[in-house]
Amino acid sequence: MNSIAHDNFAAPIVEDPTSVSRNRSNLFRQFSHSKCFKYTKIILIILYALNIVGWGGMVFLILVGAANKTMPDEETRKKWIEIDSQILNALFCVTGIGLIPWRVRDLYHAYSKRNFHKLRRHHPYTMSITWIRIVVWTFIANSIFQIGMAVCMWSMDMYTRPSWLVGIFVALGCLTGAFAGLVKFILRKRNEKQAKTEQDCIEIIDH
Repeated sequence: MNSIAHDNFAAPIVEDPTSVSRNRSNLFRQFSHSKCFKYTKIILIILYALNIVGWGGMVFLILVGAANKTMPDEETRKKWIEIDSQILNALFCVTGIGLIPWRVRDLYHAYSKRNFHKLRRHHPYTMSITWIRIVVWTFIANSIFQIGMAVCMWSMDMYTRPSWLVGIFVALGCLTGAFAGLVKFILRKRNEKQAKTEQDCIEIIDH
């Protein structure tokens, strides 16, 4: 009897890998829905937006000549424009390049019938698969233009870099990002309005 008890206590406890993975997934899901995660995300988004506005505003002020008194030397102004442009490029790379895995995932789900439910879970602003595909492709284009922008900024210096090429990538990147964001906003508002109308009709029928 003692030997059996000794063997049971001495035997190592092996956790089920599936159970461990499920527990970790549940913990992450709980954290991602917590107030701490929500407020942290909001703070990071605000800091990100403030950096874009701040560095972009500085470039604008230099270009329009508002900083000529503090930077009378033209070479100094060019260097600061380059510094600001590189910082802005890095900030745009956070979304344009950093989100590529998720954008490619959505593109795969958009043309896989088995994964339509996953696609709609990540794009709940509309039930139209056509509009979701348009948004997904627009984000893919945004990533491609940002890659082109990054290649221009990091492979050439400010003296050899064609300004027209940079301008094209900046314009296309901004247009695609703004278009996708605007479409999502309009579709979300339309979806919310439709849901509210349906709810009002149900309440009228019930009464």
